[in-house]
This record gives sequence, C-alpha cells and structure tokens, in this order.
Amino acid sequence: MLEIRREAGALDGTQWHAAGAPSGYMTDPVSDAALTGAAFVRHLGDARFASLRALRQLLRALDAERVAIGVLDGSGTRLHEELVWSSGFGRCGESERDMALSRFADDLAVWQHGTALSLLVDIDVSSEAWQDVPCNQLLLVRGPNHGAGCPVFVAQLRKTLNLPEGAAHAISLLLNEYSQRRVAA
Repeated sequence: MLEIRREAGALDGTQWHAAGAPSGYMTDPVSDAALTGAAFVRHLGDARFASLRALRQLLRALDAERVAIGVLDGSGTRLHEELVWSSGFGRCGESERDMALSRFADDLAVWQHGTALSLLVDIDVSSEAWQDVPCNQLLLVRGPNHGAGCPVFVAQLRKTLNLPEGAAHAISLLLNEYSQRRVAA
C-alpha cells in the first residue's frame, strides 16, 4: 500500500496530489476514509464496531473536533445522534444526544429540498449558535435516499474546510451502508 501512495503523490496534510495516480484510485483522504468505512460496515459482522471505526477515520481525515451519525427529525431542526466519535477525551460510541439545528433553519430548509448531498454552515464565535455547536463550521452530509429517518453525517470543524470533490458522495455511500445494517438489526 505504501508503494501505491508514494507513486500517487505526496500528502500535503489536506489532499493527495493526484498526478500520475492509477485509474480508480481515490485522490483524497476523506473519500478514502468514507469508502473504507463503507466496506467495513458492509462486510464486518459487528456493524457498530465497523461504523465507529469509520467515524474515527473520518474524524482524522477531516481534522474535525467531533463527528456523528444521526437522524434529522421531521421538522429538520434537531439531529438525534446515534453514534459519535470525538477528538481528545470526548465521549465516543453510542449517543442519545439531540443537537439543536434551529439556528440554521433557513440553510437546512434549502438543503433538504435541494439535490446537494452536503451542507457546510459557517458559525461565527459571536453567534448564539456557537453556544449550541462550538465550532467554526458544521458539515452535514445526507444519504442518497434522504427523507425522514435517513441517517445524516455531521462534523464539527475548527478549520475552514474545502470538501474534496466526490467526498460527499463517498460519505453518502457510507451512510447508505449504515442505514441498511441499522434496518437489518
């Protein structure tokens, strides 16, 4: 694996340089982490373990403070977390936390009725929303079959993120595998 990555290019901390990358090779760590996580969720016997491992990989690839898989309520203003992975000494594993998203209601409404898989919300430190979600950006990605009860990936980011092309689709595939295993359980 090291030889393939060495040929594909150097890692500059945020993205693989794709010059000379073999055909079909993922060119960014976020997509790579999401697709590897989707394979884990699909093929490992313990779906909970596989999902948490996928979240850990995405936390590192996104350089996030916290990532979670949850479900938006019918109004789209609250996210009920099911699994969470945090950096540092934060709690990881199953979660029953509800994240209030009402401060982003306008952005969420447009996103929910649109076709984009991801939504990136900027949060200013002086904003009231920062008290509920202490981060600089909030990334939300939904599964391919969005609607009530469909899983949503959420990442709390301190740094500005330029989500690589195709990364939202890769995370969406992970959510699809997660929802299939969740329904089967």
